[in-house]
Amino acid sequence: MKIGRNRVTGMDWSLAAWKSQDDPSRGNITGILVPYGYPELVELEDSKVKHRSGPWNGLGFSGMPPLKPNPIYTYEFVFNEKEIFYREQLVNSSMHWRIVLAQNGDIQQLLWIEKTQSWFLYETENINNCARYKLCGANGICSINNSPVCDCLSGFVPKVPRDWERTDWSSVCIRKTALNCSGDGFRKVSGVKLPETRQSWFNKSMSLEECRNTCLKNCSCTAYANMDVRNGGSGCLLWFNDLIDILFQDEKDTIFIRMAASELGMSSSSVGIYCLDFSHF
Repeated sequence: MKIGRNRVTGMDWSLAAWKSQDDPSRGNITGILVPYGYPELVELEDSKVKHRSGPWNGLGFSGMPPLKPNPIYTYEFVFNEKEIFYREQLVNSSMHWRIVLAQNGDIQQLLWIEKTQSWFLYETENINNCARYKLCGANGICSINNSPVCDCLSGFVPKVPRDWERTDWSSVCIRKTALNCSGDGFRKVSGVKLPETRQSWFNKSMSLEECRNTCLKNCSCTAYANMDVRNGGSGCLLWFNDLIDILFQDEKDTIFIRMAASELGMSSSSVGIYCLDFSHF
């Protein structure tokens, strides 16, 4: 399986669901790799985003379970001037293997068992409620263990509280205290699926400190994170304006969200120097 784009020819590789279990013609659910900003996988229902994987973090996609070496298939993410793709390949080419995008958005990996003459469901990537794209609106965060599942990020409040009381989270969360550009700091939030990256900026060689300083110098920068979580972290991802589609999960990704100094209990003279850890709120 290969999903991505040849950046020279413009050719795309994608997944498509059947129209139904009995009709193998192309359905309206498609899996693609978005080549804009820092790439991530998305599922589309017709042309509307249904689910996104989060960006590649060196171990896997931010919003999906970490990939681990296994005896069935190898995996790789390639991002260079000629190609952007994610690929899985069988270790033993004599095995029969299917990857199926189901009508409900689940991704199923099936292995043919010769003895039983049937397909065995080896792995599945289930789409839960929090995986629904932008469920909690801009600057919201989803936690599948909470009820209701949506909340605003710490330091943000619902723009229309009455809507949120009715569990209508489509209205955005807004800042309690506006940023002033020259007197801001960052709040560290760990264990999350990183926000949508199609309009993000990235640099593969920056350190986290260089990434923070670059964000501070741009008044439109609202958050930063490492691109790669391996070996202590490397690379830089920057977000601008609203943060879209964040959820809590037990993974390694950490994001630093720009906040007014007063929200962090800091004086304006010390901002940009300390990052407070508010991983659980």
